[in-house]
Amino acid sequence: MSPAALLLLEPPTDWSAWFQAHPHLPGLVFALTCLLLLLLVGLPRLQSWKRGRHRPVLSPTQLEELLLGPGALVLDLRGPAPFKLGHIRGSLNLTWAEFETRFRTPDPKARRALVLVDETDEVSHHAYDLLLSRRFEWIYVLKGGMRAWRRQGLPLAKI
Repeated sequence: MSPAALLLLEPPTDWSAWFQAHPHLPGLVFALTCLLLLLLVGLPRLQSWKRGRHRPVLSPTQLEELLLGPGALVLDLRGPAPFKLGHIRGSLNLTWAEFETRFRTPDPKARRALVLVDETDEVSHHAYDLLLSRRFEWIYVLKGGMRAWRRQGLPLAKI
């Protein structure tokens, strides 16, 4: 039987001797634990980053500044129940079915930016593709969706 298999089968009787024989293992276990935690925390943000690559996305802070300045039309693509619990002030709530039928062609007189928002930004990127195929301009996606908005502690309006 290999020495590694013996380590797994028989618990050491003298821990200090075991640590002296294998000084690298505690550091290795610590490093693997840190790596696992980093993956668990960073994976949702990594997915959002991957979806938003090469696309116009706004951070929650950038959207807040845009709303304070020239303004934008914020389209919240979540359902009515999550929208009532908390949304970005001045946003328009549209479900996906309403969105597909309501935004058929762009208004040539409209010069406001459209900002697409959902819970995680996944649906917003699908809506972005649809609007782009229909020749809309000035379309942005809120990076990270409402989760990122709440994480930064920005204000929510409630109905």
